[in-house]
Amino acid sequence: MRITHGAKTALVAVTAGLLLTACAADSDSAADASASASADAAPDVATIVADVNTVTGCDTFGGTWAGGKVAGEGVVAGWQYTCDVDGDGEAETTLSIYEDAADLATDLPNVEAAAEDTAIVEGAGYLVATSDWSHLASLVETDVELVRELPTE
Repeated sequence: MRITHGAKTALVAVTAGLLLTACAADSDSAADASASASADAAPDVATIVADVNTVTGCDTFGGTWAGGKVAGEGVVAGWQYTCDVDGDGEAETTLSIYEDAADLATDLPNVEAAAEDTAIVEGAGYLVATSDWSHLASLVETDVELVRELPTE
């Protein structure tokens, strides 16, 4: 069988087209995977806030739950919420939510140094510091790591 010059050209063009299509598909898949990973890495702030508020029972038992986006010099957390259990103006529980794991790791020593009388738990993308025994007891029943126990009185 003899392949003509026109057939060779067509065969080369088809092969090149298939290779370009395959490369483009791989690039699109990689770009989609990268975008998906970035979106997955962002914290679900609303869910974290609702979960911690519900678990601690801050609003349920008459406490005041407040907070939001934070910024400023030296601020590492992206969002911070507090629970004032007894209305005295002092937060018994503070929730700090981070953009990524590196920010959380950077801020953990600051949270530990901020108050020696608090327990600290670490969840997926957040830290909770609390001086309230019932909040701590409820939090450790969830998917968190206990970083520091409450000091005994």
